Amino acid sequence: MNSGTPRTEKPEALREKRIVLVVDGDLVGQFYTSVCLQRLNYHVFSVQRAEEALAILELTTPLLVITEITLPQMSGVDLLKHLKQDPRTRNVPVLVYTANKAEAQRELCQAAGCVGYLLHTSDYNLLYEAVQKATEPKPRRFVRLSTWVDVVVSAPGNGDQAALVTALSEHGMFITTPKPLPGGITAEFTLHLPQAGANGIRLQGKVLHSNSDTGIGKTPGMGVKFLQVRPDDSARIKAFIDEKLMNEIVRLDKTRRK
Repeated sequence: MNSGTPRTEKPEALREKRIVLVVDGDLVGQFYTSVCLQRLNYHVFSVQRAEEALAILELTTPLLVITEITLPQMSGVDLLKHLKQDPRTRNVPVLVYTANKAEAQRELCQAAGCVGYLLHTSDYNLLYEAVQKATEPKPRRFVRLSTWVDVVVSAPGNGDQAALVTALSEHGMFITTPKPLPGGITAEFTLHLPQAGANGIRLQGKVLHSNSDTGIGKTPGMGVKFLQVRPDDSARIKAFIDEKLMNEIVRLDKTRRK
């Protein structure tokens, strides 16, 4: 988990890196939020005080600021107001992620210009959805997890092809393969998740986009949307994603406590 002052870089470069600044005086809450976002491919800078956040914002323009309301000195509400009143930072979206359940605080933050107000939750889909809504023109609703899962692709005229899933959500996946199917093709897929047994999870999906370019910085593969998946198999996919997220948090928490 990154902390402290990052190097000065152009705002465009920082946004490409998907940098999120997390401000939370509670170190445990700060840790869990930061690790979750890191696991979902965001680069995270985390601080305890609003004053530290303002110092970082003097040097960089992150994709998003996530703040708790209760902070050691300047409150999260005052931080929000400060950012929205400063012409240089007024366009940086601010998500309030808090344990404060007072409706008056929600109304105050919304009036000050926060892009979202979310109560602390153990459902990381809700945090991911809020971050996506705040930062993406076409936000994802469900967690998209970077992972490595074996898959067999079966399409008419192409036979069976062994490949690797490198990103997985409850509604789709990205398959890395040197022989991607063309966009628009519907095919059968067998996911070999640990929870699925020897036969794997069999489902039908549609190739939404395909890339066969193997040049520098390019990943040949295809994005697939699930069309037909049994409810129990969908539950297995969600359980796999949840387990991977929690295992990473537990592992890093043990390291933090040493």
